[in-house]
Amino acid sequence: MSDTGSRGTSYRGLFAVREFRFLYPAIALSHLGNQLAAVAVSVLVFDRTGSKLLTAVAYASAWLPALLGGPLLGPLADRFRRRTVMVTCDLFRAALIGSLVIPGMPLWLAIALLYLAHLATPPATASRSAMLPEILSGDIYILGSGLNIVTFQVSQILGFAAGGIAVTLVGAKTTLLINACTYLLSAILVRYGIKQRPAPQLASVDRPSYLKDLSAGVRYVFGDGWLRGCLLLVWLSSAFAYAPEAIAYPYARELGHATAAAGLMLAAPAVGHVVGTVLLTRIIKPGLRDRLLVPLAVLACAVLMVAFFSPPYPVVLVMLCVGGFGASFASPLNAMFVRRVSDDYRGRANGVAIAGLTAGQGLGFLLAGALGSVLGNLALTIGICGLAGTVASLVAGTVWRRSMARSTQA
Repeated sequence: MSDTGSRGTSYRGLFAVREFRFLYPAIALSHLGNQLAAVAVSVLVFDRTGSKLLTAVAYASAWLPALLGGPLLGPLADRFRRRTVMVTCDLFRAALIGSLVIPGMPLWLAIALLYLAHLATPPATASRSAMLPEILSGDIYILGSGLNIVTFQVSQILGFAAGGIAVTLVGAKTTLLINACTYLLSAILVRYGIKQRPAPQLASVDRPSYLKDLSAGVRYVFGDGWLRGCLLLVWLSSAFAYAPEAIAYPYARELGHATAAAGLMLAAPAVGHVVGTVLLTRIIKPGLRDRLLVPLAVLACAVLMVAFFSPPYPVVLVMLCVGGFGASFASPLNAMFVRRVSDDYRGRANGVAIAGLTAGQGLGFLLAGALGSVLGNLALTIGICGLAGTVASLVAGTVWRRSMARSTQA
């Protein structure tokens, strides 16, 4: 365990930790590159096919692979050295994303390679999440975890807002090549800036088989009522709250705008998320924060019902920003979840969490694309997603509150 518990809980104290100074830019680079690629892929597919559904399928490539990759590959973060897992995943993604610029590549193959590349995201994220409490300890870990989430949202603001402009200026393929380079730089930073630590299960004489590892991780998470209820709330709310992202480009076109406007629509939720995360992790007291979590999860979806009234573009931006503010409820839950899980299960537990979160979002993207294609009205599609998400969040919030009450009584 790191000696960071004695350091101050300011950002200055956080960056006084040498390993974090390398890990943080690696995280930021990966996040930023992903957002650039999301816009590039959406534009590339929609321009070549004109299909809202195929655009959503391509956009969901960054999320749906976690449906398998999370539970199947998450245990790698417990069985192997976590630094090695992170570097290997970065190099794997850089190679596949870089191959998308090969001239004449069929569209179906490009989408397949995207899905394959993002299979490496769950073990990389699980390793990073499991490693962070080893680098940071005490209250400074909460600060570092919160900064990681804020950075992800800021990268969305910068990446999505700049993505449309970048695609316009240099083209979708060059933007994808930039994404590949961010993975390479991330691998270099992690390899030479992070200490190699033994795998949690490396010293175990009777280390279980990989299949037993998989089932043990799932049983661990779903056998704990608090963990199970927490994940259910985050998965369901996020699945519907972020669904409009998959149809942002065609929706911007429907509103009479172009690529740059779609980038701002994708960035708007991140603006609200950053504000909400700062309030929840740095300003609002824990007691009040905990009481606000479920209402914010409901707000993230409920505000999308404004779309039923076919609002103009400026109102759409405000709607999405408020939705992102509500979705920030997941920020403090992230740190609470990781700290509740024991170290030898962190990789597998994070794998399960990532699988449900990203797969749920991916399915939400597909739902938005399919509904948009059937209904032919994207504003109506977003409103329906908001209504469904509101109901799901209310139910999940009730389940989680009951699990917390039982946990407190026990």
